[in-house]
Amino acid sequence: MRQRPEILESMPQGSLKHDYFDPAAERARKLRIRKERNTVEFDFSLEGSTQQFINWQSSGDNTIYGLANLFFRHQYKRDKLSSDTRVEATYGMNYTDGILFKNKDEFKISWQLGWNMKGSWSYSASVNIRSQFSIGYESQDDHTLVSDFLAPGYFDVGGGFTYAPSAFPIKITLAPVSCNIVTVLNETLAAQGKYGVKAGQKVKGLPGYSADIFFDKAFGKSGWFRYRTSLYTFVPYIAPKDVTVRWENTIEFRISKYFSTKLYGQLYYRPEDFRPNPPELQYQYALMIGLKYTFRNK
Repeated sequence: MRQRPEILESMPQGSLKHDYFDPAAERARKLRIRKERNTVEFDFSLEGSTQQFINWQSSGDNTIYGLANLFFRHQYKRDKLSSDTRVEATYGMNYTDGILFKNKDEFKISWQLGWNMKGSWSYSASVNIRSQFSIGYESQDDHTLVSDFLAPGYFDVGGGFTYAPSAFPIKITLAPVSCNIVTVLNETLAAQGKYGVKAGQKVKGLPGYSADIFFDKAFGKSGWFRYRTSLYTFVPYIAPKDVTVRWENTIEFRISKYFSTKLYGQLYYRPEDFRPNPPELQYQYALMIGLKYTFRNK
């Protein structure tokens, strides 16, 4: 005899689990977090000019000038930890009446690690490196050696505090504990005692305190106008009069997506570069027009 099915008076206790892993959603989540924590910018530009004279009665030299500029910045922030890395490089060549001559050569690497203290203030440690890529001479006609790779080379190491408000693109770093290290790795220049390093030696280090200010902002709806400035000062403990001051300014106008006009100026003061002669203020400026490629992830 067939039994009638039992009728339950209440639903069984418990719950069903629906654990499901979506690889695409997880990749999207990680990509979103990575983009929030990382800010990347890459700029590369090429500028050039030419001047030719054919049957020209007045004086003039046939000249071709080329200049390459690179700017890279990576910023990382996670909770209280932050890092800021900047790489800048410039290399220019001048070709005049069959003579090729380097007239601009420099690279700079800046790295800073920070730990948020309170508000816009952080504890920070930084390393700055500055030098040139290749051999440099006094002038196109005077082949007196004046520089080489890491001759001079400047290494600035410091620890202190950084002020970087989130609402304004400025960063101010004060480092009461710093060290300025100068290298002259070229044998000829080292034997001459160039750049404040004693003759026969290749490295010199001085403890002191430093201050660094960096500002970078684009103006206008499409960022057609941009101003970037950097001011660095180092004062040795034992010789405050040998202060080093370096102030750079870059003003850029975006003509179109791939063309820009740039005005660059730099003031530099370092007494040890001129000894035993009296120190002088060094300065340079340039107006450049050329192609530019820019990548930003934000």
